[in-house]
Amino acid sequence: MSIAKSEFTDDLREQVAALRADLAKLTTTASEGVTEGVGAARKQVEKAGHDAKISVVDAVVANPLGAIGIAAGLGFLVGVMTRR
Repeated sequence: MSIAKSEFTDDLREQVAALRADLAKLTTTASEGVTEGVGAARKQVEKAGHDAKISVVDAVVANPLGAIGIAAGLGFLVGVMTRR
C-alpha cells in the first residue's frame, strides 16, 4: 500500500511542478502581450495628439480673428461658471 501511495505522491508532485511551469509561461506571455498593447496604444495616442495639434494650428492660422473670438467666448464662459 505504501508503494502505491508513494507513486501517487510522486505523480502528484510532477503534475504540480508542470502546472507551476505552465503558469510561469502563461504569466510571461500575458505580460509581453500587455506591454506590446500598451506600446501600440501609446503610439496611437501620440499620433492623434500630434495630428490634433497640427489641425488646431492650421485653423488658427487660417482664421485668426475667429480663434480670438472663440478663446474670448470660452474665457467668458469659464469665468461665469466659476463665479457661481
